[in-house]
Amino acid sequence: MQLVPAPARRVRGFVFLVLALWTSSAGAHELWLMAGKYRLAPGELTRVFINSGDRFPESLSLVSELRLETVALHGPLETRPIHAFRVDGKSLSFDLRATATGSHVVALETRPRRVRLKAKDFQDYLEENGLERILALRDEFGESEDATVERYSKWAKATIDVDVAVGDSGSGESDLDKEPSWSKPVGHTIEIVPSRNPNRVRRGEELEVQLFYQGEPLADIPIFGGKAGGPRGEIRTSTDESGKAVVTIPSDGRWYLSAIHLVRVDDDPQILWESFWCTLTFEIAEQGEMSR
Repeated sequence: MQLVPAPARRVRGFVFLVLALWTSSAGAHELWLMAGKYRLAPGELTRVFINSGDRFPESLSLVSELRLETVALHGPLETRPIHAFRVDGKSLSFDLRATATGSHVVALETRPRRVRLKAKDFQDYLEENGLERILALRDEFGESEDATVERYSKWAKATIDVDVAVGDSGSGESDLDKEPSWSKPVGHTIEIVPSRNPNRVRRGEELEVQLFYQGEPLADIPIFGGKAGGPRGEIRTSTDESGKAVVTIPSDGRWYLSAIHLVRVDDDPQILWESFWCTLTFEIAEQGEMSR
């Protein structure tokens, strides 16, 4: 499926419970789900943080609970909604306890918001995120010097393993995890789906992922990634015609991958563009050890 952010593209069906119109670029922050632990024993408790910022995994601003559309745990035996949250400084957080052995995916969806951006702010945002095609369209429409109004929504996932064997290279699957949660889309409008359990990748190995939008592979979209505490864009590639991309994870630690899809909106007089953001977080353990 080719990306076609053209004037005829129509985006419908959103209901706004929270609708904000800003005059800054604050809406450009990425959103991550950051688990306290990515590998757990059955029944072990961990805390998961909802962080918003420009430097993974630091949270620069608190995400209001009112902005959350859905938060759920997708496991080998069930999908369970999460409703109880607390404020931890600039993070919203929740406790998570998984009892089933196997892989789990924590998934979050926000409600849409609007942001008004000055021409330069919008141009910088497009350049920073590799969205040159949108820059070309803005030039084609004679809008390069115009402010714009964008509607945006965000989706985030984190992969968590329960009772994974120490030293598992990730090439096989648990007997209790024949259809692992990490391998299946969770139904987000946009999401990154890995071809193997990212928590079992070793440093220096490749990880193939596929980007989906509305259930279909999405081509020609930049994929960014970075390590906790490291620079944004340490990983940078783009999806091929089948929505796939291959990244190399150079070191141990906690990592994220992200993508943004931007489309032109012609059926709403209040906005010109709509963006769809997604992230995936995981942890690469030291070789021969399990991160607990």
